[in-house]
Amino acid sequence: MSLEEAISIYVQDGDLVGIGGLSFWRKPISACREIIRQNKKDLTVCTFVGGIEVDMLIGGGCVSHVKSCFVGMEIFGMAPHYRKAVESGSIKISEESEASIALGLKCSYLKVPFMPLKGIIGTDFPKVRDDIKQFEDPLGSGTQLMALPKIDLDVAILHVPYADEYGNGNIAGAVWLDDDMAKTAKKTIITCEKLVELEDIVHSPGKAQLPMQTTSAVVKIPFGAHPTSCYPIYTFDPNHIQRYLKTEFEQYKQNFILNKSNVQYLDAAGGAQTILNILL
Repeated sequence: MSLEEAISIYVQDGDLVGIGGLSFWRKPISACREIIRQNKKDLTVCTFVGGIEVDMLIGGGCVSHVKSCFVGMEIFGMAPHYRKAVESGSIKISEESEASIALGLKCSYLKVPFMPLKGIIGTDFPKVRDDIKQFEDPLGSGTQLMALPKIDLDVAILHVPYADEYGNGNIAGAVWLDDDMAKTAKKTIITCEKLVELEDIVHSPGKAQLPMQTTSAVVKIPFGAHPTSCYPIYTFDPNHIQRYLKTEFEQYKQNFILNKSNVQYLDAAGGAQTILNILL
């Protein structure tokens, strides 16, 4: 299946979209560019630690709500379009912690309405979240707990180094919450660097952290996480990230998003020299 087909079929206006990876590592940037090209609207984005992908989707006018514990550009500074949208009130923010996202997803695949957490009692979370509630342990210990709601993803979009034609995805290195997103989402789109045989997945460390039973579409897109990284193949591209931050978004969209195939995008981003610079 092509990326255009996968996004057209499985991402609908108003969806709650889980985006895998973390910060500048293994983000499905090619899929985010396609979402902007298709002008998807009113999306709620849920991601563990957000970066350029969230900022880009907001710049493209695709997002109305963000659920994350952090969105920023790490060593490169603030995420400009995210910051502007928050300051103007044009998007809604659900303040999360790493634990609240992890437990919200766990609620979903365990099919329970909430999960308890003790660690955020005494923080300001109740002041900014009207969907959490403190309660006392009903079994009589007297412990105070916070009830966190489930997170039911409509679609998860995950980028991995290796996948097979059946939809099994293998992640070298840290998995973060990608496997939980795949378990809980109604639909899962996997973009991958390399399409390999099932036997390769079976004999890889970790095997299929993203199993075929949860996958709706697999799309092979080499360097599909650029300018973020995809271990063990390439690292993130600091030059392109700084270029993104220095370019007005409509101009960036014209140069790198609209009417660009993956090959055309890589050529525009610097071609063979860029690829050689980031290879591990």
